[in-house]
Amino acid sequence: MTRFLYLSDTHIGAEVVGFQQQPAYPEKLDELLSTVAELACSGEIDFVLHGGDMVDTCTPATIARAKQLFDLPVPVYLSLGNHDLDREDALSLWLTHAPEFFIDQSPQYTIEHADCDIHVTPNQWETGMPYYWRSQQEAYFLEDQLHVLEEAIAKSRGKNQWLAIHNPIYGVPKEQSGAEHIIHDAPPLFREVVVTIMESHPELRGVLSGHSHINTLKQTEAGVYLSASSFIEAPFEYKIIEVTQQSLSIRTHAVSGLSFQADYDAARSFVQGREIDRSLHWRLSE
Repeated sequence: MTRFLYLSDTHIGAEVVGFQQQPAYPEKLDELLSTVAELACSGEIDFVLHGGDMVDTCTPATIARAKQLFDLPVPVYLSLGNHDLDREDALSLWLTHAPEFFIDQSPQYTIEHADCDIHVTPNQWETGMPYYWRSQQEAYFLEDQLHVLEEAIAKSRGKNQWLAIHNPIYGVPKEQSGAEHIIHDAPPLFREVVVTIMESHPELRGVLSGHSHINTLKQTEAGVYLSASSFIEAPFEYKIIEVTQQSLSIRTHAVSGLSFQADYDAARSFVQGREIDRSLHWRLSE
């Protein structure tokens, strides 16, 4: 069995988080991550996968702080988000100062584990400017990325596989948000590319994302599409994902036993999602 912890959008270094769905407490990350450290020390998880926006703005200082906070007894991997790439030399800074968050000195890599391979493939943001984000939110992949991904999927044939990106593939359904329209929807062309990959490769079981700071979970015949809320926003949630050759389990947990009282906007409780947006048990076909 492979069991890993998935969290997203920690925005390390932010004094005020510009985009948030619930009250955010980036200054409390030391305490919040103590739960993750306990799980890692107890042997309950094999590794941690961060879904992106580890830092709020990319500098050597924020990367150093990220390394300090995520100094755990299990590997920690990062799928770069837009805030992680907000300067032209961001990728070079990450690979120079925090190579341990990646594999083979590359932002695109595969985490290979007993029952699960995860293809970390950070989506792009600015047209014609790889691994850089200034303002555009039109997610896309480079042709070279898609070629590398196809090769990685073929190499992992026979194992359960996942794709880790940052931008969600589907928005928040009206049934979850109560709004009259889908919110935070993905660019249609970007969704079409990912769904086509999923439908072409049955061994791909799902897509992990963050970015919207909202828990969503959509299951189709092709697989599962999941997004995570922000770990620094009340009630400070993360996911435990268990994979065997026969089954998949996803559970969303909140950090407990905190020394401070966090504010919470009950009118926006859709951010946490319904039970069907937070958990799943799927008996995989053999």
